[in-house]
Amino acid sequence: MAELRRLVNRRRDRTSSGKFVLEGPRLLAEAVVAGVELVDVFVVPETDLGVPVDAPVWTVGDGVLARVGSVVTPQGVMATARIPDPAPLADGDFVVELAGVADPGNAGTILRSAVAAGAQAVVFSPGSVDPWNPKTVRASAGALFRVPLTVAAPVGERVGADPHQGDPCDQVDFTGPLTLVVGNEAHGLDQAAAVDRWVSIPMAESVESLNAAAAATVLCFEVARQRRT
Repeated sequence: MAELRRLVNRRRDRTSSGKFVLEGPRLLAEAVVAGVELVDVFVVPETDLGVPVDAPVWTVGDGVLARVGSVVTPQGVMATARIPDPAPLADGDFVVELAGVADPGNAGTILRSAVAAGAQAVVFSPGSVDPWNPKTVRASAGALFRVPLTVAAPVGERVGADPHQGDPCDQVDFTGPLTLVVGNEAHGLDQAAAVDRWVSIPMAESVESLNAAAAATVLCFEVARQRRT
């Protein structure tokens, strides 16, 4: 349990060990379907995993997972798994890049939206939260297992999101190859960032800006909408 607690709480332990933690039967099932390599699975008594797993299954006492996990209401299942190696982008024309996104919940939501909108890869640039943080993994709802995480993927035009400058997103052509760059929650994207074009989301005058994850979601689905039509 000591290792499990360290993997939940410390990025450096996840990095050095090459392992991360997932919590709950739904994420376990998503990981199995995606072919994620499980290391150990921990369950409370009389728990039905719902899926066959190719890893040792350990039964632990009631309350043990609650003490080491990151969720308020434990779901009776935790597992450690191997962190996949960063995958090169073999083919694709839509990438989402997180540039300094610090909140794990936001990062997971952006991942989920990117995958749902058809992005072929996601980049976590230096300064962003660890994609294998348990809260990021949980917020992604399994999307993290279905998209390559690349160190760098220079694809097409680099489009930066900003609430106060740039062309309205519904007036920009997103049908060509592009990388959508999403900045930090508090400070946004650095004005000196290496982007080719700035875009904004039209909003009512009384609203200053959207949450980073909400803004990324709107832009991802604007990309998807244009590519459908």
